[in-house]
Amino acid sequence: MASDKPSTLYFFSLDAIRGFAALIVVLCHWQFFFYKDYTVQTAPLEDFHLPLYSLFSILYHHAFYAVDLFFLLSGFIFFWFYAEKIAKGTINFNYFITYRFTRLYPVHVLSLLAIIPLQMWMVKQSGHTFIIQNNDYWHFLLNLLVIHSWGFEKTPALNGFNGPSWSVSVELLLYLLFFLLAWRRQYDKKGLLILIVIAGAVIQAFYPMIGQGIYSFFLGALVYHIYSWLCTKKDVRKLTRNVAITAALLWCYILLEYYFSFSRQLFFSFTHKALPAWTDDNNEKIFYLATNTFFRTIVSPVTVLALAMAETIKSGIRAKWTQVLGNASYCLYLIHFPLMVASAVLVNALGLPQTIFQSPLTLLIFYIVLITLSILGHYYFELPVQQTLRQKLIKKRKSTVPAAIIPEG
Repeated sequence: MASDKPSTLYFFSLDAIRGFAALIVVLCHWQFFFYKDYTVQTAPLEDFHLPLYSLFSILYHHAFYAVDLFFLLSGFIFFWFYAEKIAKGTINFNYFITYRFTRLYPVHVLSLLAIIPLQMWMVKQSGHTFIIQNNDYWHFLLNLLVIHSWGFEKTPALNGFNGPSWSVSVELLLYLLFFLLAWRRQYDKKGLLILIVIAGAVIQAFYPMIGQGIYSFFLGALVYHIYSWLCTKKDVRKLTRNVAITAALLWCYILLEYYFSFSRQLFFSFTHKALPAWTDDNNEKIFYLATNTFFRTIVSPVTVLALAMAETIKSGIRAKWTQVLGNASYCLYLIHFPLMVASAVLVNALGLPQTIFQSPLTLLIFYIVLITLSILGHYYFELPVQQTLRQKLIKKRKSTVPAAIIPEG
């Protein structure tokens, strides 16, 4: 890369949206409490009477985009922080993979071990597990090795135990692909990155999890390169303002479309006249694919670009709570599912009705407990274990990378 690379040391705003994205995923998964036998969805979300549904319906329906955002942010951060250092040899594979693996593994294993007795208790109570199937020895081994979303599982999307950890497995695979690309000094080849993004879209048609990760991670890389290029311009403040306005307009469009469906109505009206042979089911699938692609490829990247540029010209939005929430987001994301299983087990043990999960108070208490446990888990388990493992696994040598600013995204 050019020597005029942006000098921002930390993106607090990106930490913040990573934390909020994790909270949104939890809200999306709340619907699991209303599945038949905690296993199968038999009714639309509207019939579940989810807490505060009228206010948060857009999040209940579309929170899966938050996982795309995790991958997108990882791609941006890794190409910003690691790529050039790996290409120059400042960071070797041992250093890189040790830092990344120790970031992922401790909480992953803890949540994996926690889910086993909880699911056993659930089976003893009701004769079935909570949502996740394939909790056998083979899938335990895959989970233990963090390769449970690499295609070795019996059925994609049914990789056993702590279901949300599928993205952790894909993330580890992306780390290896990223390091290879940076080590071969191909990280700044925009044409190659575009081809990888396209390949991710193709792979997603056959293997959704890996394809989703590749698509969004390397799209994040392209966002970083656009950011880096824009930050070298003389009128960077004007450009930042324009990008921010564009992001705001895109979000206005998304919200208006969700509540009024004007684009959907126009699309259906057009296809009914121009292509009368098409069924409404086909129209629905095509429109969904278009809106899905639009959000993932345009809205999320422009939002991340706007935040990164705004923070750069402001020399960092130094809000400590954003860093706390961002750092604890990984722990929050992984332990929320075991906590959900524990909640279902407790409700069953106390003989309480399933409708208790329809209460906003129940949701609030769950969030308070989850956030508290996540912050405590990060500072009193995750960080100490990381530091201990890193001291033992990394060969002692001088590093040009201050540990205090290594991003943990």
